[in-house]
Amino acid sequence: MLWWDSRADPCYSPARPIGNCANRSTVASLDVFGTRSTDHGDNWITPTRLNAATSNPNYEQFDGRSVPFAGDYLWVTSLGAFSFGVWTDWRNTVPGVDPREAADEDNDDADVLQCRTPLASGGFTGDTCPRNGGLDQDIYGALTP
Repeated sequence: MLWWDSRADPCYSPARPIGNCANRSTVASLDVFGTRSTDHGDNWITPTRLNAATSNPNYEQFDGRSVPFAGDYLWVTSLGAFSFGVWTDWRNTVPGVDPREAADEDNDDADVLQCRTPLASGGFTGDTCPRNGGLDQDIYGALTP
């Protein structure tokens, strides 16, 4: 079994979402843990952290770079005693500034790299550099317990 786990969230509060601090900033707060049971779930071995870097799930990568989304991208495959798990995380996401927001409008550290040009109408072009790291939500894997 695999899961995202926020036990290392330095800003943990039951009143706020994962990785959201009281000052409205966001921080790396998710790890991937795994465990196994050999008796149909009656007992489980001690959970093991599988990822090498804690990740910030709050990067605004979707809906025009305005919404975070994690989905349910966790997978385990096993055969006999062999087990391998995969997940997505945000360790390689390139942070940036959203030019559509007023300075310190949200102070959330969740904006990603994006390239937009102001338009005469007061709006902005779409992101012209979507492959430069602002959308990096990469796939990682490891042997699982």
